[in-house]
Amino acid sequence: MKRILAIAVFSVSACLGAQALAQLPHQAGDPTTASIDPSGDRGPPSNALPPDPEGKAVELRLRGRCADALPILRRLSNDDRDDIAQFNLGQCLLDLAKTEPDAQRAAGLKREGAQWVLRMANKGLPNAQSSLVSVYLDGSGVTPDPVEAGKWALIFHENGTRLAIGMPDISSDLQARLDKALNGETWTQAQSRADKWTPD
Repeated sequence: MKRILAIAVFSVSACLGAQALAQLPHQAGDPTTASIDPSGDRGPPSNALPPDPEGKAVELRLRGRCADALPILRRLSNDDRDDIAQFNLGQCLLDLAKTEPDAQRAAGLKREGAQWVLRMANKGLPNAQSSLVSVYLDGSGVTPDPVEAGKWALIFHENGTRLAIGMPDISSDLQARLDKALNGETWTQAQSRADKWTPD
């Protein structure tokens, strides 16, 4: 019950935080390389986590500063019980891969990111399940598989936590992409996979 409550609180705060951060002015320069403390102060030792590290990491991720969030998220993800940090780690790795100029490194970031997100989706985290729809449609760190994308869309749609907290279903644009990629037969296959899925 505590995990479901934590997921619910995270999901609502992430949605509200994204809206609030979208209205804030962005810092000049490359957001992936800016330091956590732009004032230049030395701050805490590099191995120390900031107060409310998860909140800080989510804030950085929503601001597009995944390079700064990554060390915090990696440390938090060492605790196998911190599903939200592990999901955010996966998302940051996928985001960083989009701007990584080295193709081999970008591919590695995508693979690792997709594995973290998949792990959390299999634990029942609705945000991770919805993220996997585009991961499998785009082949980000996985072999492209529209049927698997459809499976995760169906699982997310029926996710009890999503329904309890009123999270919206996948976007109409993403649904349109799915409908273009799948036909009646492949939607049936996706439904069959979704019916066989059980959370870890």
